[in-house]
Amino acid sequence: MIEDILVSSDLSIKSNLITLRDVVETERFYSIPLYQRLYVWGEDQITTLLEDLERATKTPDNYYFLGGTMIISNQSKYDLIDGQQRFTTLWLLSYELKNELEAFAYAHIKKKYVNRLSFAIRDFANQYFTNPSAYYLLSKEEKLQLEGITQAQKTIQTFLNAPERGNTIDFKEKLTKFIFEKVAFIETEMPDGIDENRLFEVLNNRGVQLQNHEIIKSKLIQYLPNDERRKYAQIWEACSIMDNYIEKNIKDVCGFKWGEITKKETEEDIEIGLPSDIVNRISISTKDYEDKHLSEILELSKYDLKDDNGEYEYDSGKVRSIISFPMFLQHTLRIFIFKNKYKGFTESKIPEVNEKKLIESFENHFYPNYLNETNVKEFIELLFKLRINFDKHVIKWIEREANQEIHLIKRLYQNKKVLQRKEPLSNEGFALLQSMLYHSQQITTLYWLTPFLNKTLEEDNAENLYYYLLKLENLMFCSEQSEELSLRSWNFINNELLEFNPDIKALSTSSGTAFWSYWFYKTDFILWYLKANEKGDDWKNYRMTKKNSVEHISPQNRREYDENILWDENETISDIEKKNRLDDFGNLVLLAVGMNSEYSNKSFAEKRTSFLEKKRLDSLKSALIFKNDTWNWILCQQHRNEIIRLYKDYFSKTME
Repeated sequence: MIEDILVSSDLSIKSNLITLRDVVETERFYSIPLYQRLYVWGEDQITTLLEDLERATKTPDNYYFLGGTMIISNQSKYDLIDGQQRFTTLWLLSYELKNELEAFAYAHIKKKYVNRLSFAIRDFANQYFTNPSAYYLLSKEEKLQLEGITQAQKTIQTFLNAPERGNTIDFKEKLTKFIFEKVAFIETEMPDGIDENRLFEVLNNRGVQLQNHEIIKSKLIQYLPNDERRKYAQIWEACSIMDNYIEKNIKDVCGFKWGEITKKETEEDIEIGLPSDIVNRISISTKDYEDKHLSEILELSKYDLKDDNGEYEYDSGKVRSIISFPMFLQHTLRIFIFKNKYKGFTESKIPEVNEKKLIESFENHFYPNYLNETNVKEFIELLFKLRINFDKHVIKWIEREANQEIHLIKRLYQNKKVLQRKEPLSNEGFALLQSMLYHSQQITTLYWLTPFLNKTLEEDNAENLYYYLLKLENLMFCSEQSEELSLRSWNFINNELLEFNPDIKALSTSSGTAFWSYWFYKTDFILWYLKANEKGDDWKNYRMTKKNSVEHISPQNRREYDENILWDENETISDIEKKNRLDDFGNLVLLAVGMNSEYSNKSFAEKRTSFLEKKRLDSLKSALIFKNDTWNWILCQQHRNEIIRLYKDYFSKTME
């Protein structure tokens, strides 16, 4: 316990709610101690925070709570014992946004700029934070240590300048004001004399704290009879562990043996599901079974497990969910509310998907109307059904090699001695389509999951669900609809796929880097869907990856020797027309963060050589472009028109 490491009983702990404005006005400075790791947040974590902040700016009267930080006074600074990842992200955001936030990034003291955040001993990190443009002066080892921070900057820059944000200047000004005045966190100051290293060790080894979904579970379980509370609490707990498959959770949480949740032994692999009466059998299985806390279950090995009686081996591989359990709960809540619309329900009361408002969602949509035994049971049983379907029909991050993950759907198979999750023999387009949706939409909402998961309640055939999702995706993102995605997805929960009025006018514009990245992901999926069989294994095995930087094929600032340009030097056209040609969809591709600097202003020939030398095909649109030996305006137009023609062909095939 933290109390055990206090030096004496008269030492007190102080906690205050502060904003970034408070940090500036009280002239506070922070240092990250040597025993702390450097920045380790990845793209998903940063993007999740940025999307949350963007959404929070729409209700600017409310504070956005960023959790807690723990500090210890150290002369003129405070050592950051806990919360450095969030704090560093805020610093990087402040550096990019400037204006009021510049005062949080730097203090102006005696005509010098002093970092608000510094690193103990790591002078190279302080040097970079003082002047990021001096990055090239650092050693290879120092650059490697700063890789997390430099990648974070690129992620932040890409997000802030994304075309879907509209007027980026207005967006940045609004976001800057909100972060400076409304982002708040609990700052806990530990007393002088405490052992910092031991405190840090305790914080890193503490148990899993009570989470919001556990608070909701406790509230709902109170409305069940005493003899059934354990059963439904176990179901909830099993559903909540998103980075295992549900059968593993049921076994570990509820005390089953593999033989109790499988079918009759077979010599050959057969695809199986959980027994239809598994919910009723949980109450029997768990009567004398000792409860496990979530933190214990998460420590269990995820694969290559043998049952206690040696009857089965289980292998799922290392997996990671594409959504958190709070997000899954909110999609379930939306489906439950739709199926049980109470009197007076209006579209203005539609539940949204917002992890920060999980408790608020249940207070507003479940508690007022459904807080009784019947509805609580119905909700938890719906949660369980959807979780089974989610694991069967929705992609997960699957680790193929060390630190390399891809999106796959793996189903449960059984033979005489082995239970395993593995890829089915066909229907790879189902996973690729979902991967396209994951990469091209907000990862904090993924609203397409609400109608899709609802569809799985009445349709279990993977091929039929694939065809349904093809139509749903077209209607949600590629048709003439103006509603917010929350409402748009709600309208499709009833599975009535409305008349399709395709809208692909954007492809004929010259939007340049303002093109929504969705159009590039969609284009690659259409190319795969229509042409993979004739193009060979490279196309058939194509996988979606995270890409969010739009790059010009014929560069905006060409090199003198580059003959592959979009206008002839003798051609009389205006500067506006030149820009329109450069910014045409036919002259653009989508790259991963960091790769745009590799392309930069290289000539077409250099880019083509670089693309053809790659071992893995990372863009089908690029593959079509670089099949050409040369590049000019005629070829650019032909490429764009071919893409538009393929869209129309795709719609005719998928909307039948």
